[in-house]
Amino acid sequence: MAPHPGTTQTFMVVGTLRDDTDLAEFAALREDEHKQLEVLRSQGKIGAHYVSPARRTTFVEIVATDQEQVAETLATLPFARFFDADLYPLAPPDAR
Repeated sequence: MAPHPGTTQTFMVVGTLRDDTDLAEFAALREDEHKQLEVLRSQGKIGAHYVSPARRTTFVEIVATDQEQVAETLATLPFARFFDADLYPLAPPDAR
């Protein structure tokens, strides 16, 4: 069931680190990434955030009205340019 326009839903973003990532540049932006995650968390735009270094993958829960808003939120993260992202809309708890 699609959400009503203007209502939020939860999305899981699975990001895979690109093979051509400059790891020195990536490491240099780590503090900025953590600060922006905290800002987004305080705004209610980001929920859970998990990292699997062995798989070069990150999982970010984003609360948004639609996929466009998810992309806008992701674009504010310094690490976003290093990842190929797949987006999964999640079913609300009452639909599971």
